[in-house]
Amino acid sequence: MTSTNLKKQKFILFISLIISLTFSACGYFGDYPGFKETDSGLLYKFHEKTDHRKANIGDYITVEMTYKTNEDSLLFDGSGDVFPLELVKPLFAGDINEALAMMSKGDSATFVIRADSFLLKNARLTRIPDFIDEKSKIIFNIRMHDVQSLEELEKEKNRLRAEKLVEEEDQINDYILENNVAVNPTESGLYFIPIREGNGAEAKAGKMVKVHYTGKFLNGALFDSSYERGKPIEFELGRGRVISGWDEGIAKMKKGGKAILLIPSDLGYGEGRGEIPPYTPLLFEVELIDVK
Repeated sequence: MTSTNLKKQKFILFISLIISLTFSACGYFGDYPGFKETDSGLLYKFHEKTDHRKANIGDYITVEMTYKTNEDSLLFDGSGDVFPLELVKPLFAGDINEALAMMSKGDSATFVIRADSFLLKNARLTRIPDFIDEKSKIIFNIRMHDVQSLEELEKEKNRLRAEKLVEEEDQINDYILENNVAVNPTESGLYFIPIREGNGAEAKAGKMVKVHYTGKFLNGALFDSSYERGKPIEFELGRGRVISGWDEGIAKMKKGGKAILLIPSDLGYGEGRGEIPPYTPLLFEVELIDVK
């Protein structure tokens, strides 16, 4: 080999080394340019980084999160929704808990995690979906909205609950005034408003009852109706098969009777269920079809 060719070869090797080092310094990892890597192999890129509070194990973090596979299959879309998570010890090197522990309140970041490990260990699936293999990755986009201890979280929940209960009480009082409700609430807070007196068997705890009903919010919006389905519901009274406001209210009726139950959230769905928001009072018009 001539000295000229030898110099060219050394020059090419030098340039290759420089390019390799440049990509490494910039965090170039195949399909994830600009990402950095932890000692555990977790790939990450921060879009917004603050110096605010970080979470410790046992703290609760409020996050907004979406994640998809590296083949662009969306697995979860929580855009616009926030929810609290307890930060726990990582279940494997480079898992989602390690990623979350890197973030501070106000941060926004993207993480790349092994799909099979996440699905089996973090998500606790019993089997990996067919479209996932050992090379598959899951890409998480996360924004951290808050970091709280359990005590702080409970305090915040209690504060919000107290505010909502005051709002609920105002809604009930407004309804009573606007609709000239003349009955007093029971000790539990239930308003039992009779429409038609029944003349059949009394509904008592332990009896099977058959009930037709319509469920409405206090503004009159319908959210459920057995009449629309064409089928009343049957259940054993007083055994917790239904919300406690129903158990209490229907126990005041006889077969053939009809009444309105104004049910505060403590006797209804409490912190919410389905389309019913937390701490929402409800109106049920109930008709007792049968008692056995």
